[in-house]
Amino acid sequence: MALPFRKDLGDYKDLDEDELLGKLSESELKQLETVLDDLDPENALLPAGFRQKNQTSKSATGPFDRERLLSYLEKQALEHKDRDDYVPYTGEKKGKIFIPKQKPAQT
Repeated sequence: MALPFRKDLGDYKDLDEDELLGKLSESELKQLETVLDDLDPENALLPAGFRQKNQTSKSATGPFDRERLLSYLEKQALEHKDRDDYVPYTGEKKGKIFIPKQKPAQT
């Protein structure tokens, strides 16, 4: 039994996708991109580039200085207070000490 929607699929078999995408305007490409963003991100059949929105279209906020960034992160880490332990360490050992079983010596 052939499904009714399968009859029309043969017409689209020989389409050139690159030609179709080349004819789209900028606004139509943006619209297509938003439709693709709504697809299931967990779909393993989708290429990795289509699973997440493009986040690189933003302009740079300023010049990148690696040394300045590292010094800032180190300063922040030193200023950040460590969390207190809920149960303070007392050094007390609990449980039995592990003693391996002696195997009988072979003669």
